[in-house]
Amino acid sequence: MKKGKTQKRVYDYIKQQIETDTWLNGYHIIEQDLANSLSVSRTPIRGAIAQLIQEKYLKKETNRGVIVSKNKISNKEFVERTQLIELLCSHYLFQLQIKEYMVDREAFLSLVEINKNKQLNKEEFYDKFWQCFLVPLSNDLMKKTIMTQVSAIKLVKFPNASIDFLYEETEQLGQKVSLLLLDRKFELARKELRVYINRLNLELIDQQI
Repeated sequence: MKKGKTQKRVYDYIKQQIETDTWLNGYHIIEQDLANSLSVSRTPIRGAIAQLIQEKYLKKETNRGVIVSKNKISNKEFVERTQLIELLCSHYLFQLQIKEYMVDREAFLSLVEINKNKQLNKEEFYDKFWQCFLVPLSNDLMKKTIMTQVSAIKLVKFPNASIDFLYEETEQLGQKVSLLLLDRKFELARKELRVYINRLNLELIDQQI
């Protein structure tokens, strides 16, 4: 196989690991491990890494080497991730609805409390909201998947708004959903979630129409 094709194969492999969340931000890239895994020399690996550093998927840190450092997601990826959030969270809320008798009302009190906590900055509230929202979710894989998506969409670049738009919309969602869940109005909570996702995507897409 020619050198250029080998480097592209390595490049595609690394990029896929990052874009599918197999390797998250902070993941340490070890050249020899890649060479062994892909059965290639370290030369095309270094070439692929250099290209991905230039494209802001990776960065080189002193005393640590090369790590994953993705600092932006595409519009398409943002929409796909928000759609997955809506799908999984809607399913979660539906499961709460049909198993209503098993849901402890106290589980949602933390959502109300974080809405009152004025010491949290916007990003801290965002992270805390999602953690508290998912407390009753017993499916660890689903919980991890949702948290991965909500963390990833913080890398969005809205064309005419700062990242605060995401945080402020989430704060509004938190205020509405916390009360709805306490009142066991799960269907209305799903509706608010859909509105939230639609507003995020419209802010991203509408400016480009």
